[in-house]
This record gives sequence, structure tokens and C-alpha cells, in this order.
Amino acid sequence: MISLVLVSHSLPLAESLVTLIQSMTKDSIKIAIAAGIDDPEYPLGTDVIKIKQAIESVYSDDGVLILMDLGSAVISAEMAVEFFDTEQQNRIKLSAAPLVEGAISAAIMASTGASIEVVIKEAQESLKAKLSQLQINDILPNIQESKSSIETPISRIVKVNIVNGLHIRPAAKFVQKANQFTAKIRVKKCNNFSNFINGKSLNQLMLLGIKQGEQIEIETLGEDSVLALNTLQELIEQDLLETETSAKLLNSVTKTQKIFINSDKLQGIPASPGTVIAPGKIYETLLPKITKKISDNPETEWQKLHQVIQNAKQEIENLAKTISTNNDIFEAHLLYLDDPELLTQIKRLIFEKQYTASFAWKTVIDQTITDYQNLENEYLQARVIDLLDLRNRILKILLGGEINSLILEIPSIIIASQLVPSQVAQFNPSQVLGIATVFGSATDHSAIIANLLGIPMVVGLGENLLKLNSNIPLKIDGTNGIIHINPPLEAKVIEPSQLSISLKPAITQDGYKIPLLANIIGIADAQLAMNYGAEGVGLLRTEFLYLDRLTPPTEEEQIEFYQAIANIVKPHPLTIRTADIGGDKFVPYLNLEQEANPFLGKRGIRQSLAETEVFKTQLKAILKVSSEANIRLMLPMVSCLNEIKMVKKLLEEVKQELQQKNITFDQKLPLGIMIEVPSAAIMADKLASEVDFFSIGTNDLTQYLMAADRTNSQVVDLTNGFPPALLRIIAQCVTMAHEKGIKVSVCGQLASSPDAIAILLGLGIDELSINPPMICQISEIITQISLEKVKQSLAI
Repeated sequence: MISLVLVSHSLPLAESLVTLIQSMTKDSIKIAIAAGIDDPEYPLGTDVIKIKQAIESVYSDDGVLILMDLGSAVISAEMAVEFFDTEQQNRIKLSAAPLVEGAISAAIMASTGASIEVVIKEAQESLKAKLSQLQINDILPNIQESKSSIETPISRIVKVNIVNGLHIRPAAKFVQKANQFTAKIRVKKCNNFSNFINGKSLNQLMLLGIKQGEQIEIETLGEDSVLALNTLQELIEQDLLETETSAKLLNSVTKTQKIFINSDKLQGIPASPGTVIAPGKIYETLLPKITKKISDNPETEWQKLHQVIQNAKQEIENLAKTISTNNDIFEAHLLYLDDPELLTQIKRLIFEKQYTASFAWKTVIDQTITDYQNLENEYLQARVIDLLDLRNRILKILLGGEINSLILEIPSIIIASQLVPSQVAQFNPSQVLGIATVFGSATDHSAIIANLLGIPMVVGLGENLLKLNSNIPLKIDGTNGIIHINPPLEAKVIEPSQLSISLKPAITQDGYKIPLLANIIGIADAQLAMNYGAEGVGLLRTEFLYLDRLTPPTEEEQIEFYQAIANIVKPHPLTIRTADIGGDKFVPYLNLEQEANPFLGKRGIRQSLAETEVFKTQLKAILKVSSEANIRLMLPMVSCLNEIKMVKKLLEEVKQELQQKNITFDQKLPLGIMIEVPSAAIMADKLASEVDFFSIGTNDLTQYLMAADRTNSQVVDLTNGFPPALLRIIAQCVTMAHEKGIKVSVCGQLASSPDAIAILLGLGIDELSINPPMICQISEIITQISLEKVKQSLAI
């Protein structure tokens, strides 16, 4: 029996339609819906990946019939079908029937066991019953006659009065509106040299180079051609394509530049504390050299490119969410990725010339960049930066990474548009003294890594940042989020080698030795931590191994990574936390679903247990390194006893596999858990019986305990400081752990807070795992504390 897929801009409409159909067919056929998008503010739309998943959920060799409403639903459905192999595509059919009437007729006919050809015919003729019932069959000839009129294009000439012409923001809005109509839409400049272009293609519209005051001809052809033409004419003539704010910005470009040149500072968002003076250095991304390559399987290359484009869209949408205003540029980037003309050119190269996806993409985008550079309009020429950004974003995902292009002759402050975690993780703190970015958030993973490396960072500085020249003297104030331009000449460059590092042991006044370990993410900060006097690693975040790539890290890659860090840390302990991955991170090969609240979803150990093969690969690598190093294994986001038992079972399976191959490992590898979920803290006495140590992650524990998102400024007061509930639950957790004979550390941000040290030690915390640059300061604070007096003063 065939299955149905309903594609609609509206989820409520699709759900109601399914309810109606099921009442008629008694659930006898499979129906899947792909409707709406995951955006609470603008839920209307269609999603290619949702459609693909819907088809997969009901796929049948008897056939799948897709019914759609208008506009992007048709385009999205066509793209979704292309994800399937040729044999499957032959069994997936798209119907031009109206969504509601067509779906009902198709479902009823499908429930009888009819073939897909019969079902399609029934759906196509679904309007006949309504016309007959309304007794308006006599006007059918007129309808047929009117169809001939829509086969003749209609057009109008419109003058463009938009400041700087039809540049990227108004062009993007024009294309977005054009794609809402089924009519074919073409545009040309009113001169003797211009040909009509596809009005639904942002790229082709931009390449017309339409300036302020020039006239264009808009031509429409199709059922809704009159409505389309009227709407697009109104958009242009009434300047509805350009917001007042954008127009003011464009009108004041020259003025803004003058103000900027005379200005001595830029204000951004503080992301990592510290103050450093050094020359600025523009960070440029270089990619591996891409040469002409032929593929034996064009279909695979095309599907791979489609998947990468969807991943890139998700990246851009996530980036747009960090910017509260002026998101037009990101909307334009998304339109470029859906541009029908660009995709057609790329597809032709892949299938006709058998180019690889990467070479076809680069060839078409490079030619488009050249076309933009040849435009007379300087403002439009400047849009090359957008195409370069998109070109590199796609190639980086396709090729699995980038070449680190950062070559510093002297220690510098890095200037960049944005930086992903894997880029920041490669920075050497002795060379990269500060980071300044156009975009970003203080809670980005890049900011977290900068904190771990002790590199001052300011984000959200705006596009004026990129107008700075390399080697210009800068002073970065990561504490207050300010970049000072050309600071006083008497100021000197501050280099890490000039900093005095005290390696005094952390011993309280009454003789208690407090081990100070480090939170790290890689080899560079492992060495930094040991230089600062760390007594081991209390938290190695391994999830960064899994980000910004198309395939999971191999066992060999992980062994090399863990071994390199273990060699630096020896003989001190290295605590390796398994990957803390969830819906808030970009990991394309895991097919993570978008979640309304990823912090309450499938993340941490939940995700690892759902991907057992990926998880077992990590466990094998950790066990193999444990044979010659002091390794401790730690699990993130544990919320119940059963999760620990499931991990132990998997761990035992991996151990047996290694034993069968005579591979040595630490038979008594210590196993610990993160206490960051209130349920784990409450059940600490039961969990302590199953593990060898606890490590309290105060960041997540605080937000879960206080029901307050730590990234939400409106409730930040609930998560700052030392909420009494948090202190009480830490005290209870420590007491239960000590009763079972295991130690407790703190690896959250609280452990790096000078004001919190006395309180944490007074609550009975055994060791602290902190950001490397804070080790000396925390050690000094501990030497001023009398532990017994602190314990006596606390009454939790």
C-alpha cells in the first residue's frame, strides 16, 4: 500500500488534515507530515530535512505520494527527494493537486490498495466533486479560457529609488517575496544590453547591479502573475524593501567612517577577562588547495553537497540568533544557499562534467565572485565578502576542516569576524594575547575555550572592527568588553614571558594541602596548566574533538590526542570526560535533532548511550592510553543510577574485547561522574556506591537547581553569586560522598572564583579543578585560609 507525505507551511493545518483523513480511512494508510519550521516567532515555512525524514518514516516500495501547498513547499519537496537514490526516487512522486482536496482523495483511494498511478489521477481530479456540488461546471470552459491568459507574460517598468540601489538587503527581501508566488518571475535592467534574469535568484538579481534611479522591467507568468507583479511593484515603488534603520546606516556610511577613524575605542561584549596591549592581527582562513577532480558517483556528490548546505544553514541560523538586530545579512546568506540558478550550475558540473562537490562548488562561486568584482557599483562589489564567507563555510565542512593560517611574527591580538571552537583551541596563549570578533556571545564555546586558555576576549564589536589594519596597536580589555585603538605610546606590549608565576603549594594556614588541578581542552593549555603549577587535569573536555567535522574522530586520532596530553601531565592524574554533546552543538554525522531546549534534552551521557559505537570507540581509546598513564574516566550529565550501570556494562564489553586481543590497560581505571543535575546530587549516596569520585559542575547545577538560564540576562541574578540552595546541595553531596569513602572536586566556574574558595573548602570539597591562569591566584588565596575556622563559620 502506498504512503502519503503532506508538506505545508502550517503545522496546525497539516495536523488537522491528518485527523480528518484518519477519520475517513480508519488509520489504514501511513501518513507523515513535514510542516512549519522550528521558530516560535515565525513558525510558517518548510524544511528540506523534515521532508526527507517524513519520507523515510513512511517509505514503501509500493510508492510514496507527496502533496504540498504553494511556494517553497514545492521547492523544498523537490530538494528532499534528491537525497534518495535513483531507485527510491522512482517510487516517490510529487502531486500538483490542491493540498486539502488532493490529500483526502488520495488517502481514500490509497486505502483501497490502488496503485500510485491511480492515486495520483484521483488526487489531480479532486476538485471536480466540489465544482459539481456547487453546480458551477458551466463555467469550466471559462476557466480553461482564462488559463490561456496566464500563459502570456505581463510586465511593468518600475523605477528604483532605494539608496545604493538594489543591494543585498533589499534584493534579499525582493527574492523572499518573489518565492512566495508560483508564477515565473523575471527581471531586467531597462537598457539595450540587459537580458531577463530569474527574479527568484538572489545572485542573478545582484549581478544586474541596479543603481538608485535606474529602471527595471518585472515580468511575471503564471496563475498568480497579476498578484505577484502588483506586490513586487509596490515593494519597490514604496521603498518597502529597505527599512528606515538600514537606509540611515547607508546614508551615513561616510560619516560613520570618519567618526570611526577619530575614535579611540570600540565597545563590545566581555567574553574572557584580562587586559593586554599588543598589535592587532587580522585572522584569515585558508583552505586546502582544491584541484580539479572527477567523481565516479555524481549522485553521491550531489547528495553530499545538499547535506552540507543544510548543515551550513543551521550554522548561519545559530549565528543569527546571537545578533539581536540587523539580521538581514544572514537572511541573504540563506537565500544564496537556496539560489536556484547557482544550484543548477553546480548540479550541471557535478552530473555533466562529473566534478566533485567541492570543486563544482568552488568553481561556480569563484566565477560569481569575479562577476561581482566586475560590477560598476562599488557597494555591490563589496558584497564579495559575503560570497567568500559562504564559499569557505561550505568548503570547510566538505573538506573536514581548514589549514591554520595563523602565522605570528610577534605576539598579537587576533581580529576576526567570528571564530569556531576548533580555531580558538589551536591558539598558543604565548602568541595569541587577545581575541576580538565582530560577532559572538559571551556564552559561545569559543569564549569558554578562551577563558580556559587565559586569553582576554571581546565579542560583538561590529563590522567596524574589520576596518582596522593589521599591526595597529590595540589594548584589549576583556573584563569590560572594550578595545582601545592606538593606546598611549608609553604603554608596552605585555607578553606572557614577562608574567611572574608563583608555584607555591596550596596549603592552608592550618596545614591542609588542597590539590589544584586544571580544566583544559587540548595540548596547548595542558602545557600552560603545568607551567602554572597544576597538579594534574581535573577536566579534559573531549567534545571539541567531535565538532566542526563530517565524521567522528577515529580511535587512532583519540589515542594520539590523549597520549600527548598524558605525556605532559605525567605523573599527575588526567581526568578525561567523555563527550558532552547535545542539540546545542553542531555535529552533522550524529544527525542530532533540533530541540526546543537542548539543555533539557538528549545530551551528555544520554547522547553517548544513544550512539554506542561512537561511545565505545572513545572508551577503547581511553583504556588503551590508561596502560601507561594516570587516567581517570568521567561521565557528564548523569541523572540516574541506571545510566551508570549501562556505561559500566559497555565498559566491560570494551575491556573484554581488548583482553581478547592481548591489549593492556588499567584494570582498575577510576570511574567518576559529574554532579550537575539536581537528581544526581539528591541521590548522591546511591551513586557514590557505583563510582570512584564526584566532580561538581556548578555552572549547569546552578541553572538546573534555580530553573534559570544562565545566558538569560533577565534571570542572571538567580545564578550569580552563591545561592543558598546551591551551597546546601553541595554540602549534602559532599557528606554523602565522604560517607561512601570517595572524594569530591569542583570543576565549574565557581572553582575559579576567588570569592568562592573559602566557602567551597568549608563545605568539604577535596580538590579544585580551575582555569589554568587562575591557579596562582587561587593558590595564594588558599594559603591565607584557616580551614577549621571556615568550617566553624559556615552553617548551611
